[in-house]
Amino acid sequence: MYRSGERMDRKFASGHSDLRIVLLGKTGTGKSSAGNTIIDDVVFKTGMSSKSITSQCQTHLETVEDRKISVIDTPGLFDTSMSEEQLKDEIVKCVQMSVPGPHAFLLVMRLDMRYTNEEKKTVKWIQENFGEEASRYTIILFTRGDRLKGKTLDDYISENNDLKALVNMCGDRFHLFNNEDMKNRSQVTELLEKIEKMVKENGGQHYTNEMYRKAQEEIEWEAWKQRAKGYGRTALEVIGGGAVVVGAGAVAGGAGAAAAAAGRAAVAVGAAVIAAAKAGLKL
Repeated sequence: MYRSGERMDRKFASGHSDLRIVLLGKTGTGKSSAGNTIIDDVVFKTGMSSKSITSQCQTHLETVEDRKISVIDTPGLFDTSMSEEQLKDEIVKCVQMSVPGPHAFLLVMRLDMRYTNEEKKTVKWIQENFGEEASRYTIILFTRGDRLKGKTLDDYISENNDLKALVNMCGDRFHLFNNEDMKNRSQVTELLEKIEKMVKENGGQHYTNEMYRKAQEEIEWEAWKQRAKGYGRTALEVIGGGAVVVGAGAVAGGAGAAAAAAGRAAVAVGAAVIAAAKAGLKL
């Protein structure tokens, strides 16, 4: 068994049958239970709670049906007990644990919970933090399979246009688990077959650290643009205020101070634009 923070790449053969799987989803969806179902053992903590039982990324290496499987469990997204910064730090560890990168992200969702704005926020967070490329490596894993009550999973998905759009974005890849029936190994066999099919469709490639790095750079770039716009608005407001002061016949000292402040704001914007240009970036 390999625990959090340990390097596994040296222990992990590079054969096609080896799979690295990352579980993602909001608190209470059954991520940890799904991980236990996959490896047929209770190694990830589970329980009924409004707070995430998993506060740190955990990893386990197991041989399942003659495949070496690495399963990585992550904290629940949008859990109130963790700050955004703490969550992102843990997700970085999750990427590092999956070196050289995960073959599959399993986006875990509960059948008995409606696809609400909170679920949409979870999907948006994953898209933003892992980038658009991540959808090529994602399978939606629905839990609480016993709640279908005779209805097919296709019927369940077709009832919600937003859910249909999400499934379509993930290449129509989805699967159903009943974590209360861990000994039903056929559900695991089918999931692994779907993952291997996805890997084949991706040319045998996995999600890479480079993809994650680019996604993080995009986040930083968007944040920088917002700051630059803020500097620009400040400069215009100060310049406009200076013009009003002058127009009203204010003392030269007040107008001079306004102009100086405007100059400083303009210089800040100019310097930022020049730096962006040197880096080959566009506003």
